[in-house]
Amino acid sequence: MGMRIIFHIDMNAFYANCEISQHPELKGKPIVISHNSKRSVVSTASYEAREFGVHSAMPLFMAKEKCPDLIVVEPHFNLYHNLSQRFFEIVYTYSKKVEIASIDECYVDMSDYFTSTHAQPYVVAKEIQDKILETLSLPCSIGISPNKFLSKMASDMKKPLGITIITQRNLKEVLWPIKVGDMYGIGKKTAPKLEEVGIKTIADIANYDNYQTIRQFLGKNTLIYYNRANGRDLSPVVYEDTDMKSIGHSTTFESDISDEDSLKEEFKKVCLTVAERASKHDMYSNCVVITLKYTRFKSVTRQMLVQEYMNDYEKIYSYVMMLFNKHYTHEPLRLIGVTLNNVKRKEAIIEQMNIFDTKNKAVDPIDSLIENINKMTSAHLIKAKDYRINGKS
Repeated sequence: MGMRIIFHIDMNAFYANCEISQHPELKGKPIVISHNSKRSVVSTASYEAREFGVHSAMPLFMAKEKCPDLIVVEPHFNLYHNLSQRFFEIVYTYSKKVEIASIDECYVDMSDYFTSTHAQPYVVAKEIQDKILETLSLPCSIGISPNKFLSKMASDMKKPLGITIITQRNLKEVLWPIKVGDMYGIGKKTAPKLEEVGIKTIADIANYDNYQTIRQFLGKNTLIYYNRANGRDLSPVVYEDTDMKSIGHSTTFESDISDEDSLKEEFKKVCLTVAERASKHDMYSNCVVITLKYTRFKSVTRQMLVQEYMNDYEKIYSYVMMLFNKHYTHEPLRLIGVTLNNVKRKEAIIEQMNIFDTKNKAVDPIDSLIENINKMTSAHLIKAKDYRINGKS
């Protein structure tokens, strides 16, 4: 097996640039995506707003203090979902081995592509970047390396519209000078503790002489970070197959969140990613699960069976909110997650419903079946005449 070539593609200030793509007059101005209320927090800040110290998860009132000319734009999650789908559609034309990390980023195993084409990784990355920008008016940064960790670090180095390559040859020059707090996976609480004992850069983590010192803070994960700092990461690009039984996504907060409005905004992001994954594979579910992690020891999981198979964002979010409003105890949360269980392809649902519908002789079983299937989404999925043409009746 030859060396892997992994791309990490990260959309730049995604929500903000989605809005700018629809309203070009906002380009070059300090904007944030947030509900314009006293308790709201910033979902995304444009790069112009970031120059004033505004960043995501910052309370909106603080953002306005830092940037008096700040423009607040209400979020439009259906727009973000649509543009995200189109972004991934472009990526899939280059490789089917795509791991969706969130609504606006993914890992792509490009190894097969380069084996068959013998193209240059930088040239192909620039082609992808240009295609996304020209088609969607959205900028992205791309990291290229032999593994996921290095590619993730590389994509963060040049924003917006950056392309960075990290290999073993330039590892010491490019990766090692980075501050330990900017190493992917090192939390904001852990970084200051490492710095206090002299572990200030990734080079310090890569130095085996510091291993036992680092172990005091990173515990059983020390070896993972030591290997990553030295450019070694064997974790695979996890792309979903046709036999999946569930589709889920979770997010861990840098600090605990108890404000309900902020939590609901975070749930919207998670639901968007779940809907994106389900739609990508044409999978539907009738079972929604939420996970609420309060502390390291307390985690609550609750599920709801619903009377329809669905995969669209709005329905997923509505059921998630039913569960959240019923089970949230108003304590600070460290992690939230959403999972669709019992996922099925449309064809499997049709077959399942056909078994039950044929028992009802009072109506045309095909018309009844199509009517039920069409209730799954707001758009009609299939027409009765198409179903008969395919020889299913």
